[in-house]
Amino acid sequence: MSRNLPSVLITGASSGIGAVYADRFAHRGHDLVLVARDKVRMTALAARLGATTGAFVDVLPADLTEPADLRRVEQRLREDDQIGILINNAGAAAPGGVTNPDLEAFDRLIRLNVTAVTRLAGAAGTRFASRGKAPSSTFLRSWH
Repeated sequence: MSRNLPSVLITGASSGIGAVYADRFAHRGHDLVLVARDKVRMTALAARLGATTGAFVDVLPADLTEPADLRRVEQRLREDDQIGILINNAGAAAPGGVTNPDLEAFDRLIRLNVTAVTRLAGAAGTRFASRGKAPSSTFLRSWH
């Protein structure tokens, strides 16, 4: 369904704040690309939003701490001209804090909360800028 509004790619979209973003954007007339690890939850959300709003909702399962998955999402942002808004919502906290660190968990935390956010913003920003859109006005980051 063409709605003359940009599609929205939302990371961390399978539950919580990401699912709320998806619901709100779909109800405002945007089509969606949902990105998260939990394909089952995203598929259920996509079906519900499609049925209640008429939005086209694409599900793109990805673990943004995995380089191959991150590259797939970057590629989608670079190549899908319908996407005009990026919601970098995926995020996590590492158990143990700095006094009892799990260094492997910290590594995953950095890949998700820093590397993925930066790479996805860069992929989208390059295309948005080439279309005359101001990248600074099209990015949102939800901090948990």
